[in-house]
Order: sequence, then structure tokens, then C-alpha cells
Amino acid sequence: KEGVLVVKVLRTINNNVVICLDNNNNEVVAFGKGIGFNKKVNEKIELKNIERTYYKVKPEYVDMVAYIPQEVFDVAVKITDYCRIVLNKSINPNTAFTLADHINFAIKRHQEKIDMSLPIIKDIEHLYENEYDVGLFGLKMIEKILNVKLPNIEACMIALHIDKKNEDMILDIVKIIEKYLNIKIDKNSLNYSRFVSHMNYLFIRGNKNKYIFSKNSEIYSSLVNSYPETNKVVERITIYLEDALRSALSNDEKLYLILHVNRLCTREDCENNQ
Repeated sequence: KEGVLVVKVLRTINNNVVICLDNNNNEVVAFGKGIGFNKKVNEKIELKNIERTYYKVKPEYVDMVAYIPQEVFDVAVKITDYCRIVLNKSINPNTAFTLADHINFAIKRHQEKIDMSLPIIKDIEHLYENEYDVGLFGLKMIEKILNVKLPNIEACMIALHIDKKNEDMILDIVKIIEKYLNIKIDKNSLNYSRFVSHMNYLFIRGNKNKYIFSKNSEIYSSLVNSYPETNKVVERITIYLEDALRSALSNDEKLYLILHVNRLCTREDCENNQ
């Protein structure tokens, strides 16, 4: 927050988080104990009361803070701070917000005894070695501060969250799905977690240029015919991915994309849009 002079409040998220304008009229998300309590629009906040500030945060991520416990966000901040030191590079300001959202959901999933499988664990440990170390540090912080012992698979998920390029690509793809199928995807659902895992696995295959190839052409053709609207969306996703990954997707990869995109919809939504 060094050099930041917050001049007025734009919107209060909760008692500890406020969206403000600084002295250069730049929007900033400010954190501090009680800084949002009874604050009105255009009211000033003293700099000494602000503990942390974030610039260039996407609006949808700021709104996450409203339903994420403060202690969970604090853990996410510790992880991103540690990541900044270990990786010796700047961290996207959105990362702390999306990571806090993931940790909050992971804890709920763990409490409800919902297990997640992630076949790419070994790939992540190998390809994202430093990020995986940050993930292990994150599990220690979650256990120490939140008193929740999450399985090691979550270290992989934290590692993938830190790799911001993957996350941005997934969000772009989700926007394509929502736009062309006219649906709103529940990012707290198990199917969304499975979709994210599948996409991260696809990115790894794409970076290695080792896509799935098999003899499923008849199944692929059948799915294309059965879900023409979903297939149109997958073709749009394919154009996006082939540009981003610089390699052509196989029909098998598109087959699995059709299946995963359909899972993201409710049964009713999918049928209404086919």
C-alpha cells in the first residue's frame, strides 16, 4: 500500500473490504480491519487503517470476498505472498481472490467427504515443480490456520491456480460456453471441478503435443449428431485452444470436450438449448 492515498469509497464489500479510488483516480480494493463498517460512498478512509491493497482486480472476483470467510482469504494471501518469493516473480492480483474461492470450496468438499480424482498429479509435480512446492506450503497453512487437513491432491490444484495462464484460459472457455449455450455455470459444482481438471490435463497434453488418439470416430460422430449445439460450442473452443496451444486438437479431444461441456449444464438447460 506504500504511496497509496485512498480518497473516497466507491462500494463496501463487507466490514473489512472496500472498493475505493486512490489519489490518481485508480480503482483499488482495500483491506483493513473495520474499514468498511458504516462507510458511505465518497467517504474517506485513512491510510493508516489500510492493511493491503489490490489493483486491476476483476469485478466478479471482488464480489467473491462477500461470501468467503476472512481467515480463508488471509490464508490465500499468505500462499500468494510465499509464491511471489519462491517463484521470484510478480503474481496476478486476481490470484489471491480465485485461490481463496478455491480453498473455501475445497474445505466444503472435504467436509462433505466428496473425493476428487486428478490423474495428472505426477505430471503436475514434474511440470510445475515450484508451483507444487507452493501448493504443499498452502496445505500446511490451511491446516495450521484453519485447522483443516486437506489431501495432497489439493497441492496440485493450488499449483494450477498459481499458473495464471491456465486459469485465464479456462475462464475464457467458460465464457464461450455460457455465451453460446445461454447458461450460467455453477463454479462451485463438482462437475465444474472435473471440467477444470480435464482442461488442465488437456493443456499439459497440448504443451507436449501429445493429444489423445484412438478409434472412437463412430462415437464422436454420434455425439456430434446427438448434441449439435454443444458441438458448435466445442468447435469455437477448439479454435481458441488451437490458437493458444499452437497445435491441432484430435477428434478424441473434441469428443471429451463435448462430454464435459454437457456435464457443466443441468439436464434441463442442455435439453432446452439443443
